Amino acid sequence: MLGHTRPRLLVAIGLMAFTSPGNASAWNYGCKGALPAFNDSETIIFNRGSLRDLLLRDASDDVVEFAKAVDVNSGLVPNMVFTLPGHPDQKLTLTEKSSKTISDVRRRAGNQPRFEQATVYTKVYHYVSDFGYYGPFDVKMDCINYELSAPLR
Repeated sequence: MLGHTRPRLLVAIGLMAFTSPGNASAWNYGCKGALPAFNDSETIIFNRGSLRDLLLRDASDDVVEFAKAVDVNSGLVPNMVFTLPGHPDQKLTLTEKSSKTISDVRRRAGNQPRFEQATVYTKVYHYVSDFGYYGPFDVKMDCINYELSAPLR
């Protein structure tokens, strides 16, 4: 993994749940950042749901590892653990060291009687893993939390 000539992605996916227009509410979040131990040429991404603004492209050709969040319903909590499918004993742990809110926008969702809120953060996580890129090191990540409320009655 250390000797590639083109950047590749290390992807930790919490849950790929796509929100359809018929859903009453939605909650998606995710982060991406460059791994400093590899001259920022390797990227880690994790997400819950469809966050096109986070990825901006189809990264499936560059994926090195897939992992699953131990708790997909916890959100952007200070301590997140991911495991490899078929190898739950191998873990990647991200521990939040700092978080800065870049923007927090709450607005009416189109002409529907509900609201959406998107919060963008810059976070620094302490990265420790016993698969892929071992670490430990700190990784700066751009994150987003998106919530769409149920229709108001």
